[in-house]
Amino acid sequence: MIKDRRPYYIRNLIENYYKFWTYYFIKPQFRSVGKNLDINKPWNLDIYGDDIFVGNNVHFRTSKNLITQICSWNRNDANARILIGDNVLISPGVKILAAEEITIGNNVMLASNVYISDSDWHNVYDRIKTPGKSKKITIKENAWIGEGSKISKGVIIGENSIIGLGSIVTSDVPDNKIYAGNPAKEIKSIDIDKEIRKREELFISDDYDKLIKYLLKEDLKNNSFISWIRTLVFPKRGD
Repeated sequence: MIKDRRPYYIRNLIENYYKFWTYYFIKPQFRSVGKNLDINKPWNLDIYGDDIFVGNNVHFRTSKNLITQICSWNRNDANARILIGDNVLISPGVKILAAEEITIGNNVMLASNVYISDSDWHNVYDRIKTPGKSKKITIKENAWIGEGSKISKGVIIGENSIIGLGSIVTSDVPDNKIYAGNPAKEIKSIDIDKEIRKREELFISDDYDKLIKYLLKEDLKNNSFISWIRTLVFPKRGD
């Protein structure tokens, strides 16, 4: 569909079901979690491990065809941690796999199918023992990782930096740079004299839930139950 045709009360019912599922089945799997955790289709979020810390206003986007996965490995002498800061966006198909430590700073955006792993998971000569050689990863504040990119063990992504579509990052990226390619190399610098808007601006309102409900109601105010059913049963061009 080009536009969400659901009436507001149907959409609100679905959103409340997401919240119910998140509260009872997702939140208990995190070591700590901040306010306003927002997960669409939360049953498509696969979580493994104990030491996963999630900040405020974190958005997980999932899809039935793209499972989003977070793994903090705590077997075979590994005691991994994953630390996710405030206002982070994690898109469908993202995989975050830690055997040591992965830190994702405030306002970071991870596009679909990004793969972040701090371990080789097996040794060159011993392919049974896990997790193999590991080294922590740090993605600093306001970084943006493009779709399908892969971040290797030991890498630091600098503040405000951007990783281009499908890149393979095997070494550190400085602050305020755009990197792309395989292996990723510098493409250009970001002009630090220009203002960079951050995701935190979305959450300035003291009553986040009230704001979201208002925006949804405005967006869907012209929808009706009859027209919604018609688009499901007899869709036509423009729906």
